[in-house]
Amino acid sequence: MNYFDEETHTYYVNWEEKPSVTEIANPISFERLDALQKSMLEKARARGERCHEIAEEYLLLGEVDIDEIETEYIPYIQQFVLWVKTYRPKVIFTEKKLYGSDFCGTLDLICEIDGKVINVDYKFTSAIDKKSLSVQLEGYDRLAKLNDIHIDEGWYLHIKKDGFVFKPITKDKEWFDVLLFHNKRMRGKYNGK
Repeated sequence: MNYFDEETHTYYVNWEEKPSVTEIANPISFERLDALQKSMLEKARARGERCHEIAEEYLLLGEVDIDEIETEYIPYIQQFVLWVKTYRPKVIFTEKKLYGSDFCGTLDLICEIDGKVINVDYKFTSAIDKKSLSVQLEGYDRLAKLNDIHIDEGWYLHIKKDGFVFKPITKDKEWFDVLLFHNKRMRGKYNGK
């Protein structure tokens, strides 16, 4: 049985814990390398989590209740709404959890834009870590293939308070393989294998 434990943010395949794509990419993320203050990281994580929830609500319902959104997140959501109105994505999946035998992950948005099926990964951050993102999108692409979901391209949507950037990104297969191997070795090492 495949499932996702929301409380611990853990994926399971046939009752066995599996790493997420984000966990696999983490060793090269500048979040890890820059050793930012823990409070800053926690604030950014909370913003990303909450803005993802609101974005999913908007994509599914076509509206959000502005009175229910925390004041500091409103500029980000306004930019997300502007992106939707500009690009008019036809939603196929939003916040889709996918499972594989070696790793799992949650795709932010699979949509159709201009006749292409696009995997959109959004970030509600001050900066984008393109190397880590290229590894993440490779993992998501592999999960999509394993689950018979067709994707034409991978794009990132960088939402800032004062605007957004929406661009394709080249997926990094080589780094994903290296990091997946590293993750398996580290899990084996700490699990007595």
